[in-house]
Amino acid sequence: MFKNSRGIRVGMFVAGAFVLAATTACSPQQSAPQPGTPDAIASSSAGSDQGVSAVEPGGNGSPVASNTQGSSGSAGSSTRQDCGVDVLKLTLGESDGAAGHIYAPLQFTNTGPTTCTLSSAPGVSYVGSGGRQIGEPAKRVIKDRPVISLAPGETASAPFLFSPVAHMNPEDCGAEAAEGLRVYPPNSKAAMFLPLPNAMGCTTFTQDADYAKVGVVQAGPNNTTIG
Repeated sequence: MFKNSRGIRVGMFVAGAFVLAATTACSPQQSAPQPGTPDAIASSSAGSDQGVSAVEPGGNGSPVASNTQGSSGSAGSSTRQDCGVDVLKLTLGESDGAAGHIYAPLQFTNTGPTTCTLSSAPGVSYVGSGGRQIGEPAKRVIKDRPVISLAPGETASAPFLFSPVAHMNPEDCGAEAAEGLRVYPPNSKAAMFLPLPNAMGCTTFTQDADYAKVGVVQAGPNNTTIG
């Protein structure tokens, strides 16, 4: 699965852990889920979009212009309602690996009674005990910001890519044990927690090192292509 003779079996184990995590995703009612206190949840990984660069650091997405095509084929509206953590269920889809990276979709399901929208990329970071952020947030890759309309029960997803180096060669990246991911849905200042069994996060990687990336939310539950 991975082109790394030192960690093929470990990489497969990490991918399996990501699949398992999808069954233990957080409740849609948790605006500031555990681990961590509300102060810990509102950490620095909740930045905002600045400018129009193609690649932006971790954080919540900025508002986008209306008249962008939605998942249902209808244009976005200037009065649209962003999907908040109170109506979203967060899960992790099936993972796949190639060339030393693992790809998995971060899935957002609308559990509310009305249609809402998502646009731009979520903010994602590894967190440890007490909600402490581990290393840098995932690099947000944003080339456009489609407005995705989610009817009740529908799911959209953002592609998430990370390197399994923390499991294969932990000494290479100052790896630390993580309890899961803190995820800020686009345009949200509240976070959701996604538990990941046996996860490890890198402390010495910078965003330019491409240890972890996340793309914009797209229609459908299984998006794994960034850019």
